[in-house]
Amino acid sequence: MKNNKFNPTFNAYLIYIGVAIASGGVALYTPIIVSETGKHFSGFWAASILFGLNLGRVLGSYGGSRFPKVANHPLAISGNILLEGIALYCMAFLAQAWALAAFALLAGLGSGLSFPGLKNYLLKLRELDQSSLFSRLAFAIRMGLVGGYLTASWVPHDSLKIVFLIVLITFIAYALFMLIAMKAIAKNEISYLAQHTSGSDNGHSNPSSVASNLNATKITSSRSTELPLLFYLSNAVFWCFAVQPMIGFSLHIPKYTPDIPVSTPFWLAALVIIFFQIPISKRAVRTHDHFRFLQIGYLCLFLSFVVMMVFGHSSTAVITSAILLSFGQVFYGPSLDVLTARFADKANADTGQLMSRQMLYQSMGNMVGSMAGGVLFDLAQSMHNPALNWLLLAAGSLVMVIMSKNKIPKLYRNAGNLEEAT
Repeated sequence: MKNNKFNPTFNAYLIYIGVAIASGGVALYTPIIVSETGKHFSGFWAASILFGLNLGRVLGSYGGSRFPKVANHPLAISGNILLEGIALYCMAFLAQAWALAAFALLAGLGSGLSFPGLKNYLLKLRELDQSSLFSRLAFAIRMGLVGGYLTASWVPHDSLKIVFLIVLITFIAYALFMLIAMKAIAKNEISYLAQHTSGSDNGHSNPSSVASNLNATKITSSRSTELPLLFYLSNAVFWCFAVQPMIGFSLHIPKYTPDIPVSTPFWLAALVIIFFQIPISKRAVRTHDHFRFLQIGYLCLFLSFVVMMVFGHSSTAVITSAILLSFGQVFYGPSLDVLTARFADKANADTGQLMSRQMLYQSMGNMVGSMAGGVLFDLAQSMHNPALNWLLLAAGSLVMVIMSKNKIPKLYRNAGNLEEAT
């Protein structure tokens, strides 16, 4: 019997709203704490906050992939969201740079443990299209970022306690929205498994037993059926490249194109993704389409870096490069999520575990990229060749464009003996 109290669209939007609110909190505190730390300590310690945040996400994602049954429990997910919010709030009371980096690591740990579980619960909304689920999730994140950047423009930067109190409130709201949605989704999941699992005793099997048996089957299966390593590494490399220009632009603009505000690329990136994420994602239906989108994503990165390499002293070039960079994320992000979900479904693998592993590599890419962005800029300056860092990024992106055409799709299909969806 259908659960009339379960509304998948309503629960999906509960998650979207919670994610948007928390993303606003992240956008509010990140530029403020980095700039304040750089002002009072050094650029190294400012970068260490972002490094610690991404390192925590790596560790959290790794823990979630090793212990999916614990990490994916509704109370665990909400608890990890609160862990991130409380750790961030504590940063308002810290006076040492190393302590800020340490609590950023703790906040990242909560983020890394909770976000894969969020994706796992979205995938339990089987009545809704997977591509739309992930494109709307990306849209919600970007809407939250825009709101956070706007809020950061009028919140007093000299009062970090007010800033991080607002951040804590956003994460409390996020945790509550997620908990309400996850409880409803979990109840519906038990009913769904009871109705669709074969071998039941004339449809009268125990729902909890059915759920346990199916989860055990998925976990056992995931040990023997796994996505290829190159698929995960491609994700890490993409985000490593994609995050570097956001740091590179911040260093490049004051030196070479001071006629535009340093925040311009951030606003453009968010707005482009907001306007184009959903309509573009809907055009990918087949598995082949999603792999084509991965390749287009890398191609956009390549073109973005080439523009900066050739016309780096032009403000128009910086804006064009930021737009191309945004389109790269529009094409790449949701399609990678869909491919991971489809693999888990067809190979009978544990979806939450695969999503945790995917986020592990994405966080590793962000972590390495956040540090490498500054290192490459310094290298280019020391060699008196401001185009060098963009040249290296363009070369790496071109290699990934080539690999995304045949090599990665072939490994993906062979991993679980999967035939391409039509």
